[in-house]
Amino acid sequence: MVEITIKAEAPKSIKLPRIQKELTQCVQCGYCISVCEAHGQTPWESVTPRGKIYYLNQLDKAGMGLEDKLLGRNVTVSPEFVDAMYKCTGCGNCEAVCHANIHLVELWENVRAWLVKNNYGPMPAHKAMHEKIEENHNPYGEPDETRSAWWPKDVENAAVPDVMFFAGCTASYRMMELAKAGVTVLSRAGVKIGTMGSEEWCCTSPLIRTGDRTLSLKFSEHTVETADGTGAKDMVMTCSGCYKTILNDAGKYYSKTGQNVHHFSQYVEKLIAERKLPLNNEFKAKATYHDPCHLGRHAGVFDPPRNVIKKIKGLEFVEMYRNREGSRCCGAGGGYKSQYGDYAVNVAAERIADAEEVGAELIITCCPFCVLNLRAGAKKAGSKIKVMDLSEVLLQVTAPKEEAPAKPAAKAEAVPAKVAETPKEVAKPEVTPKEVAKPADTPKEVAKQQTTPKEVVKAVAAEPSEWVEKETEEVYIDDYTDNSPEALVRRAAWNNGLRCRRNYGIERIPVAFVKGRVAVFVEPKGSDMTMDSKLRAKGWTVLRYNEEDITDGAMQGEDIAKAVKENLKAAKKKKKR
Repeated sequence: MVEITIKAEAPKSIKLPRIQKELTQCVQCGYCISVCEAHGQTPWESVTPRGKIYYLNQLDKAGMGLEDKLLGRNVTVSPEFVDAMYKCTGCGNCEAVCHANIHLVELWENVRAWLVKNNYGPMPAHKAMHEKIEENHNPYGEPDETRSAWWPKDVENAAVPDVMFFAGCTASYRMMELAKAGVTVLSRAGVKIGTMGSEEWCCTSPLIRTGDRTLSLKFSEHTVETADGTGAKDMVMTCSGCYKTILNDAGKYYSKTGQNVHHFSQYVEKLIAERKLPLNNEFKAKATYHDPCHLGRHAGVFDPPRNVIKKIKGLEFVEMYRNREGSRCCGAGGGYKSQYGDYAVNVAAERIADAEEVGAELIITCCPFCVLNLRAGAKKAGSKIKVMDLSEVLLQVTAPKEEAPAKPAAKAEAVPAKVAETPKEVAKPEVTPKEVAKPADTPKEVAKQQTTPKEVVKAVAAEPSEWVEKETEEVYIDDYTDNSPEALVRRAAWNNGLRCRRNYGIERIPVAFVKGRVAVFVEPKGSDMTMDSKLRAKGWTVLRYNEEDITDGAMQGEDIAKAVKENLKAAKKKKKR
């Protein structure tokens, strides 16, 4: 008898990201299948959330069995699985119905990031998007100089605004009427508003959602630092994707903004409640509201847009059967539209059918991506339903009320003020996007007039997210950002909820907390201190720190917060006297 020895080579193993908890949680119940829009367009089990988790579990266990070891099976990630992972809008409907409470939106983003790190992804359309964002700071490849060319000529672009309006890439270059409407509406409430102009960069949401996190640190740093340098108290945006990213993701990669971040619908609700924004005109239409995924399910903002809509006279509001947490996705998110455009429009057509089912003539939403894709869906479905952003509706409603002309001597009825009667008439913009994109001034002149100062000093990066720290060993934060003592102190102050301005006033205070009248100097030992007495004479509290004493800035951040609090308290008492 001849002995045969089988020499088994160790199979190749695949190291998945830290998602074992999520994979174990899934009970394969299948509740996620019926709400998955991608599965509706590509009805394969592998495209469903359940199917993707099943595949990930097989990858996690592959190579561990006896047969795998004996046969030397290599573990591979198939192109079909990569395709399935990207056939997902990232809407989170699966998470909303998950009985095991798995954080599926985060799971899909983490798996996509793992695919990108291991060169399995992203998809071709997403790679092209990365190149344009890296080179031009927007996914459309447009020049920085024309980013704020849409700014309304009759609205002041304040150099030191109370509100920083973050337009976003799509509203800046493709749907300028939405940015223009948002700024105009806010100005009618007396809001002192400004923009970062050519210094406004992409929030990188399109990259993060497709697993590409390589630019998020640099771009988050730029956005936070530039906005902070303006001294604005609040930041407002009409784009739901920008809202989610700047509110939640900027802090993961760099730092939270010094501004309070509001979506346009939230800020407008507040202005109406404070009686600062008059709703002058009727808007006669039977309308429904579509919840953008990033604003609704992801950020929990459901009531503000509805509350605003219900305040509009003449508008009959109806809810679609799938709304709020259960709202159907429009199909435009998660890189789905850029790679699988036809499928995305089909999903939008389904949403149009939802609105028609309840007899709506108009769909109101709060995101340029939703507006764009829903309009494409309506066109494909042959529907006459209109799609408008909330800002466009309010542009009509808040316009100055036209006075009826005085009655002539003869008995004749006064001509009533012209009010838009149908959604079709309302939806007609005052200026077409092409006209907005070609202002009288040249792009360079526009940029010169509207951009904020370019004096932006780099600050220390935030602690890296768990993913960056544990899964991207080759990336070192120090390679990207300035870890200067002053930057550490400013970051610590931001984390205490304080906003500062750089090189403030005629004294050029390095770091000034204006409202609290606290001036901060972080300088080498023995620096000139002659300015201190002048500032104190003007009511400022001066805090000085030696650079060599700064470690993480936390102690100094607490000192600053305490000084600001005391000064504000003293100012309040003084005002009451």
